[in-house]
Amino acid sequence: MKKQRLVLAGNGMAGIHCIEEVLKLNRQMFEIVIFGSEPHPNYNRILLSSVLQGEASLDDITLNNKDWYDKHGITLYTGETVVHIDTVQQRVITDRKRTHSYDKLIVATGSSPHILPIPGADKEGVYGFRTIEDCQALMSMAKHYQKAAVIGAGLLGLEAAVGLQHLGMDVSVIHHSAGIMQKQLDQTASRLLQTELERKGLTFLLEKDTVSISGTSRADGICFKDGSSLKADLIVMAAGVRPNIQLAVSAGIAVNRGIIVNDYMQTSEPNVYAVGECAEHNGTLYGLAAPLYEQGKALAKHICGAPCEGYQGSAPSAALKIAGIDVWSAGKVHEDERTTSIKIYDEQTGIYKKALFEDDKLAGVILFGDTRDKQRFLDSLLKQRDISIVKKQIIEPENTGTLFDSMSSSETICQCNSVTKGAIEEAVHTKGLTTVEEVKHCTKASGSCGGCKPLVKDLLRHMTSSEYTEPAVTPSFCGCTDFTEDDIIAELQRRPFTNPGEAMSQLGWKTNNGCRKCVPAIQYYLEMLYPGFVQPESAAEDTYILIPQMYGGRTNAEQLRNIANIIEAYSISDVSITHGQRLKLSGIKPADLPNIKKDLKMPVRSNEHHRTLQSVKACTCGQNRSIQQLAAQIERHLEMLSMPAYISISLSCETDCTDAAIQDVGAIRTQAGWDIYIGGVRGTHARSGALFCVTDNADSTASMIKGLIQYYRETAHYLEAVHQWMDRLGIVHIREVLFEEDLKTQLLESLQTDLSLIQNPPVQAGAHKKG
Repeated sequence: MKKQRLVLAGNGMAGIHCIEEVLKLNRQMFEIVIFGSEPHPNYNRILLSSVLQGEASLDDITLNNKDWYDKHGITLYTGETVVHIDTVQQRVITDRKRTHSYDKLIVATGSSPHILPIPGADKEGVYGFRTIEDCQALMSMAKHYQKAAVIGAGLLGLEAAVGLQHLGMDVSVIHHSAGIMQKQLDQTASRLLQTELERKGLTFLLEKDTVSISGTSRADGICFKDGSSLKADLIVMAAGVRPNIQLAVSAGIAVNRGIIVNDYMQTSEPNVYAVGECAEHNGTLYGLAAPLYEQGKALAKHICGAPCEGYQGSAPSAALKIAGIDVWSAGKVHEDERTTSIKIYDEQTGIYKKALFEDDKLAGVILFGDTRDKQRFLDSLLKQRDISIVKKQIIEPENTGTLFDSMSSSETICQCNSVTKGAIEEAVHTKGLTTVEEVKHCTKASGSCGGCKPLVKDLLRHMTSSEYTEPAVTPSFCGCTDFTEDDIIAELQRRPFTNPGEAMSQLGWKTNNGCRKCVPAIQYYLEMLYPGFVQPESAAEDTYILIPQMYGGRTNAEQLRNIANIIEAYSISDVSITHGQRLKLSGIKPADLPNIKKDLKMPVRSNEHHRTLQSVKACTCGQNRSIQQLAAQIERHLEMLSMPAYISISLSCETDCTDAAIQDVGAIRTQAGWDIYIGGVRGTHARSGALFCVTDNADSTASMIKGLIQYYRETAHYLEAVHQWMDRLGIVHIREVLFEEDLKTQLLESLQTDLSLIQNPPVQAGAHKKG
């Protein structure tokens, strides 16, 4: 199928994160073309202040280098801007007169610094602080000039001011309001922060309105509305940002302050989407990494056709990235008639905490001086936790060790990239990570806004301490029970239950009838423990599917003639060829099913057979009849067995087809014998299986494959695919089992016993329980 063309206008964090999510969902669906106005690959704009403050280099903040684009087959045009969208012809035109058609277009043009519309704003020496070029210019100017002024005391302005001071400049911060960071902090926190920054050497001029920039061709100072002035050689405008919506406006796309989008990030024009700082969702603009990443994930799922509830909005949070100062807030920060609050202020230690509540549910938090619990408060905010829970959190903060011990594996450490505590622990244990930088590269935790970096560092330190205990608790299997999957299996082995209902009743299920996850799982494990177990009758299907068995993909004129007669006699209109080289007869009426089975005079598979081997696919090259014979032999031995999940097996020749390499289990005939592969993946995320072993002849190949399948059946979890099972147990362990001749013999004997019990079920289910 021809790929759709996905064009991204904007090479920033939000747009590229969306592309990353698309690649995860369906790598083959789109031909991807990206236009970026800046001459760089994707980088972390949020951490530019860290570069200015000397805590990171420009290389450190690069998120995706040129190799990443090449690896994923993405066409990247840097230093080139989309200037027009033709929504009728579905094409974009750039400032270099390049034209590209699109099937889907994502507008991720971000925002630009708000340059005050005052006389002198265009003079040399006046900068915004938004790009790598801005950062480089400020670093260069700091070598030649002494006095700097930053207009704006929001997050970005304060971080820029501290950065310039780090470069040796004398810095004044000008702000039109009475308090700094007034959107994120209340008066108390704002005053505390100002005091700390003044101790670091910053000067603040509050309630000052700038009316002009003085100087001839180059700026030399600032003039204020009250008639006062300030000398400055370098001026940084950090008075907020404005969404870049001009491209949308010129294309007739609906805008307000930003480009208006719905929950799926769709604009008013078909096949045109917007994401990031330029997008306005339910009247709100977002400028932080976590909300923009959530938008990108929702958009990716939508255009890839994956199930998606859409973007539901985000709770805003902000952390100041200045070394030695811990400030964080989230949600609502200013009281009104609807709110109540809990406040703690320790003047001696400089610690201030405030939690705001609406209807006794957490609505906002401010932390100053001690931000260790910020992730827990954010989790409480997102889950709208009750005042009684939050009150304990704010009054009795936990030390680092207790904090992590009480934190479940599913709790989020990095909100931007949705990285949990458990994911970091697993990465540390399995890959031997020891530094925050290694954790960032492996899991992306702390790789966006950097706000969780101290928490990641504390977790790493805790994991190497004597207080740390490796997590042993596995999440319960489903919401119907507190049992883990392994607990369920152990109980089913210990007690002779005869059906899922009895098992759920005796094991204290929270729900009467279970759910779609646990009921079929218990049914499967009962089938494994009691071969020949009679399944409860399910509701009759509206129509049935029958697949006449053609072992090894081979048939003859008599079989085909008989099938054709049946198709005509029973008016079966839907007939197709399956991926497994079989004819599929669909839409069969329930009343006709018994007679069709009888008239076919050959084994059949139907949609009554769930999680069983559908077929063993074989190479159809004329010289490889031996491959088809081996496929038929294996299929006859395995066809009635229940499997943990749907399973594919394929046998191929070396020269004409390599289909076997991407199946759950596959064997490729070579001149020397057979190469057996396991753990391949088909579909949109296809991957080659791992070479498991080499065998000499057809008999040893059949024996190895049957032993593998039986070990998979006995040790895999319900619905665990072969590649997941292999990743969990490890291919080395599976080899150790199958290469031990006695163990393989036991598996084959167990397989034969299961087949015998299925073909000749015991009189009473449970009489032949396996150990």
